[in-house]
Amino acid sequence: MKKIFLILLLSFIVSFNSYSNPNDPTNEWLKDKTVNELTQEYGYKLFSVNSESGNTTLYTLTNRKVVVSCVVASGNPKIKFYCFLP
Repeated sequence: MKKIFLILLLSFIVSFNSYSNPNDPTNEWLKDKTVNELTQEYGYKLFSVNSESGNTTLYTLTNRKVVVSCVVASGNPKIKFYCFLP
């Protein structure tokens, strides 16, 4: 019983660490991030800004070899719809 508990605990720790790493993000980790957080706190660089429609803006960010996209309402990086891995 102790072995099963230990295995479950270790697998939880490993899975938790996998989406808390900004250098290898997952969509789960990105779901509550903003463009400002990614650039100012995690070192992502703004690669491009695409504002084809008047209501949304697509920000593309890079961090070494990682590309992240964020769809933002009204071009305001503080009001985010969501960030995701393309």
